[in-house]
Amino acid sequence: MFNVEPQEQWNANEAAEFEEYVQARHRKMRRAAIWAGAALLLNLLCIDPFLYGHSLHRYWDTTGKYLLLLAMAVFLWFVLRVAFVWTSWQSARDTRREFGDPL
Repeated sequence: MFNVEPQEQWNANEAAEFEEYVQARHRKMRRAAIWAGAALLLNLLCIDPFLYGHSLHRYWDTTGKYLLLLAMAVFLWFVLRVAFVWTSWQSARDTRREFGDPL
């Protein structure tokens, strides 16, 4: 905090281990965000036939509203996953900045 921490350097083994962990973590986070985005897109495409002017609009009250509520929940899931991707990247960047870029 306030640049008063000791600026330690890590050795090559620690740097390689950190990069391996970061790459696996980023891959996992990005994959989860892509799945959440795909689920959101699929849910939004399922809502389309229930909108006004389409053939299934008469079922809006029984089915369409529930799909819309589900889409809101999936949107929240998607936003959280994207935030996790961003914080994972930010954390790795700050760690590299603190201990020196191993590359």
